Amino acid sequence: MDIHKFEVFLDLAETLNFTKTAERQFTTQGNVSKQILSLETELDIKLFERSHRKIELTEVGSLLLPYVKNVVEQYHSMQGVLEAYTNENNLSLNILTIPTMINYDGFAKITEFLKLHPEFTVQLKEVESVELTYDEPNGHSDTIHFARSFQAPQKSIEWLPTEKDYFAAVLPKRHPLATKPRLQLEELQNENFLVLGPSTNLYQPVLELCHEAGFEPKISYKGSRIDLIINMIANDMGVAIVMEKTVKNLLKENTVLVPITPTRESYLAFTRRIGEHSLASDAFWAYLKKDNTEN
Repeated sequence: MDIHKFEVFLDLAETLNFTKTAERQFTTQGNVSKQILSLETELDIKLFERSHRKIELTEVGSLLLPYVKNVVEQYHSMQGVLEAYTNENNLSLNILTIPTMINYDGFAKITEFLKLHPEFTVQLKEVESVELTYDEPNGHSDTIHFARSFQAPQKSIEWLPTEKDYFAAVLPKRHPLATKPRLQLEELQNENFLVLGPSTNLYQPVLELCHEAGFEPKISYKGSRIDLIINMIANDMGVAIVMEKTVKNLLKENTVLVPITPTRESYLAFTRRIGEHSLASDAFWAYLKKDNTEN
């Protein structure tokens, strides 16, 4: 039984007006009607009489009303108990992550952990650029970050790298340099660069890499969406320097990914501050450490 149908029934029994119930349920009159019809079909009874734009509870509808109220109240009470239990027993794993996490092993590690430990839940929150800093009081942090870093974090933070990634160039397939097995970055110095902007932690490293190659890049676009940049490259609007694994699954048929020299190594890692942690955080951390040891 879908508890939401009961909630719609209770609302309509109070308003006796499809329009008001739709507004209160943040839906349409059509959806309210469908929910009521579905509930009537399941129960094999008629809950409302409809005539001349007026509705009223049937006799059996009035008979069921207090029981439905009790079911809904008990359900919400149960949800509250479960939520409190989860919070009190630290069964919720809170992770801040870069938006492209799904392209990396870290995502698989989370899903495998949850399969092994169904007693835990996970709360994932994407942010454009994860800084390795924590706002919680010293020694207490339930938040784990999955972040990209170009160096080991400060001593107050422990980290478990999952893999490495490197800068590479994305070019239109028809570009004269697209067939080369590897590019010297300076070969792109006259190109229009499409870059992930300052809101990400890749903007400055790309600039530094170009400076290392001896030129100032001509930046024609700064953005935060790598998929949009790939589409722009597919339409011959420029080139990009990106992290290889980030874009492998995003490439279009008319784009190519080419290794570059110089490049720069980055680490994808789970991080958390050294100190006391929740049960969920410690269980996940132990799983990660064991998995790293076995591999």
